[in-house]
Order: sequence, then structure tokens, then C-alpha cells
Amino acid sequence: MLAVLISIAKEVVQIKGVVPHLIDEGLSVLQYADDTIIFMDNDLERAKNMKLLLCAFEQLSGLKINFHKSELFCYGAAKVHQLEIMQIFGCNVGSFPFR
Repeated sequence: MLAVLISIAKEVVQIKGVVPHLIDEGLSVLQYADDTIIFMDNDLERAKNMKLLLCAFEQLSGLKINFHKSELFCYGAAKVHQLEIMQIFGCNVGSFPFR
């Protein structure tokens, strides 16, 4: 269900995937079992949109996302906005290697 919500949000340009030159519409989500990796471009408004989408997913599915156990990885220019993104999602910065 999350992948569908993300796909719809990409269609209406509320979020944007990364590496669109390699993957049509860009890569936004990878899921395996109960783990999810979300990829986003460096845009605070779209980060807020993703947080709203994740909250909507919680309401629709009845599942709870534990943002305190989630980790954030910022690269390049996104490092400048790392604190703001941490505040949006309420998660900590991760480090490599990770599991």
C-alpha cells in the first residue's frame, strides 16, 4: 500500500524520486519484509509531503511507523538541511555500516 501511495504522490509531483536518468520516474522506495528504505531529493517541501504521506499510510493501514527507530542518511547538498529533515521526520542520523 505504501508503494502505491508513493507512486500516486510522484504522479502529482508532491514527491520526486532520485536517479530519474536511470529509472523511469526515479527511485523512491525499496521494501523487503518489514524494512523500508525511502529515497528523496533535497527539497524540504517534498520532505514535508513525504511525512504527511507516511502519516496517511499509518491512518489507512492501522500500522505504526516508529520514527524514533528510523534513521536518516543525508548526502551532498542535503547535509546542509539535515537538522531540518531530522525535525520533520523525528528520527536520528544514521551511520555506516547499518543493518
